[in-house]
Amino acid sequence: MLLKSPRNLHYPITVTKFLKKQDDKVERFAPLFSYFYLTTVTEGNEFGEEFQVEKKFPADFQSETEGTLRRWKIEEGATITREGIPLVDIEEECNHEVQWGGMCANCGKNMDEVSFNTTVRDIERATIVRAHGSTALKISEDVAIRAEEEAKRRLLANKKLSLVVDLDQTIIHATVDPTVAEWKKDPDNPNYDAVKDVESFQLLDNGPGGRGCWYYIKLRPGLRQFLQRISRIYELHIYTMGTRAYAQNIAKIVDPQRKIFGDRILSRDESGSLTVKTLHRIFPVDTKMVVIIDDRGDVWSWSHNLVKVTPYDFFVGIGDINSSFLPKRQDIISQEPPPRKATKSEPPSPAVDKAEIVSADAAAGASPSRDSQSLPSLQIPPPKANGESTSLEEQLMAMSGGDNPKLLKEQTDEQNETIATQMEDKPLLRRQEILDKVDEAAADKEYNGELSEDSDAHKQRHNLLHDDDDELKYLEANLRHVHGTFYDEYERTVTGAQGGRIAQLRGGKSPKKRLADDLDVVPDIGQIMPAMKRSVLKGISIVFSGVVPLGTNIQASEYAVWAKSFGAQISEQLTKRTTHVVAARNRRTQKVRQASRHRHIKIVTLDWLKECFVKWVRVDEGPHLIHVEPDEQGHQGSQGSPLDELEEGPVLSSSEEDGATADTDTDELGEGEESAAEDEELGAVMPTSPVEDQQVVGLSAEDRDDVYDELKEFMGTDDSESDTDGSQTDGSVRSTASKASGRKKRKRNVESAESSEADDSDASAAGEGATKVGGGSKLQRRKKRAFERVTSLANVSTAGQSSGLPSPDTTGPEEGRGDEEEGVEEEQLDALEAELLAEFEKDEAEE
Repeated sequence: MLLKSPRNLHYPITVTKFLKKQDDKVERFAPLFSYFYLTTVTEGNEFGEEFQVEKKFPADFQSETEGTLRRWKIEEGATITREGIPLVDIEEECNHEVQWGGMCANCGKNMDEVSFNTTVRDIERATIVRAHGSTALKISEDVAIRAEEEAKRRLLANKKLSLVVDLDQTIIHATVDPTVAEWKKDPDNPNYDAVKDVESFQLLDNGPGGRGCWYYIKLRPGLRQFLQRISRIYELHIYTMGTRAYAQNIAKIVDPQRKIFGDRILSRDESGSLTVKTLHRIFPVDTKMVVIIDDRGDVWSWSHNLVKVTPYDFFVGIGDINSSFLPKRQDIISQEPPPRKATKSEPPSPAVDKAEIVSADAAAGASPSRDSQSLPSLQIPPPKANGESTSLEEQLMAMSGGDNPKLLKEQTDEQNETIATQMEDKPLLRRQEILDKVDEAAADKEYNGELSEDSDAHKQRHNLLHDDDDELKYLEANLRHVHGTFYDEYERTVTGAQGGRIAQLRGGKSPKKRLADDLDVVPDIGQIMPAMKRSVLKGISIVFSGVVPLGTNIQASEYAVWAKSFGAQISEQLTKRTTHVVAARNRRTQKVRQASRHRHIKIVTLDWLKECFVKWVRVDEGPHLIHVEPDEQGHQGSQGSPLDELEEGPVLSSSEEDGATADTDTDELGEGEESAAEDEELGAVMPTSPVEDQQVVGLSAEDRDDVYDELKEFMGTDDSESDTDGSQTDGSVRSTASKASGRKKRKRNVESAESSEADDSDASAAGEGATKVGGGSKLQRRKKRAFERVTSLANVSTAGQSSGLPSPDTTGPEEGRGDEEEGVEEEQLDALEAELLAEFEKDEAEE
């Protein structure tokens, strides 16, 4: 132990004599050297006068520990002016580097003892908790370094890495709903095949009122084979927010022989935190060879060592059984599951009203998504905007809640309430009853003759649970890729450090490998894996629509941080750089309608992004594209888009975008109301097309749609009429245009009609038969509708000058208008017509 000058001496001090020599035995409190110090004191004489005098005071420096004096760090006569100067090195019989419960594990000394000359408490010599199963065992930093170096050499020798595995919704899914046990005993139940391999165990000390409960565990498909294969190249550790008893019972199920995980199990009882996970709890010194798999990225502060997996939701609507001990998420909107393709033995899934499921969950006391509940009082540090993980200091500060008894009680009560709700209200049974009602309704329709005779919707009950997850197949491939990349880099580095072929040519043989030196060139997973992932979505710019709740910081939301870890750029508004709009499946938001006018922007569901995350490749967008009908694109979809006016500068910040809606409660809005709110918000910040600028002020989006539909019907410019009967539509357009304008308008409409008739005749001559069926080719119909919109634009513009709504007066002859005003309008229409002709000529040339 190196003794240093303490802070309680009167500095400066001068060493006068050593009282111990080298290799002398030293007892605790034994004097080591003599010294003196000078200080000023007040003295008085016989006349009562006081004056200041500097005096020298001798003293001895005593040892605070026992052992053998090995070396003096000072010399006799040396002057020491401050604290922290090394004085003497004493070799102790016990360094107290391993402690258990406040006692030295080697000598049994009480580590809490202190004395007047104690500078370092013995308990502070061992502060690192490295053991998985206990927080009572603590070691010093030197011991931790030696232990991790030994572990790294063992892994390098076996060509392995370390893998930290989460349990709930990562490799298993758990519930306490007793409905599962009933279904396992009933072969006639439609869910029997899915639950027949569900494992179960009972915990007597868990559950409401301490009565205990049964847990039903579904393993992710292919889990046992996955663990057996991956354990050949990884050393596996369990890290869960469940109790230790819970984790041990699951380990018995997935690893009954204890060959995969052994005793490497870390639960919330030993984690040291109630809200976050950190690798430094298991690997306090070095995390270069560690990979994490977890369904939650936020609890790891999006560590660069993390492979985030898609949550495994086998028991529909149950979520994470231990979610009360994790931060609640508010940055994710519950997405509708993608439609499943029925197998040969399974009828098509019925359309179930979402409101029925929500009401059933409410009646059962269960929540479809616990992630949208209120946040707890203690949270992890928010992830960085660029996806970087927080520092070790920030993680340790967040872990300070591990000993908070109040927070622990709140979370335990919340979990007991969740368990009691599942046990008593049986949410799985209620959801299955909803499916059964749909099947009964389909059977009644078939009985009444409403369904065809070959319909099999009534012949088989639909099952709620489906065992079709294939995540582990791609996860194994990704983990093997990471392992191979790591050891390829390691071999190249080691070969380069030892000279390789050049050393052989110079000296005949390359030097032998030295294990101590190998540790200095070990690559870092925290650098290798992010580089691998960033290439997946590099060059892609994504805009989310209907995926992140309003008022949420989009850049810090889960999908955004996850996408940025794969190299994507996230913007909050459409720009010229936008390549993808990731949107909700059944919603047509303002951003979706705007993006649909540009062919280079792909509008896809969230499933496309998730598939890229799972496979670590940019998958084909085709199966995930969202088709937008022409009437859903907006009424002026062919006349430009807000993107034509956007610049490539920085997009609006989330605070600017959400300023008007930051206080909006998304959960209280219905689907239509939320879309309207988003449309109104985007309309305030996005530029509009030229014709949209002339929309009627003061109307909502739905009312505005109705006005346009009535206007088109009133003026005879309905698209359906244009498509089915081109000649009749042209006649009505010419008649309306002749009444609304003068000689020049009639001339222009006659020319457009002749052009349409010529196009129709050409199409007929080609044998396509398009004139009778659809009014010409697709491009011809598009051109004709565009000219009709030009004529309608004149009427809308005229109507906007008066009352804001079309009327017979404004669509008829406009008597009293000056020639000058009419001439200006004619020039504007001529310019617009010329622009449309140029655009169509360009399209025809390209086709």
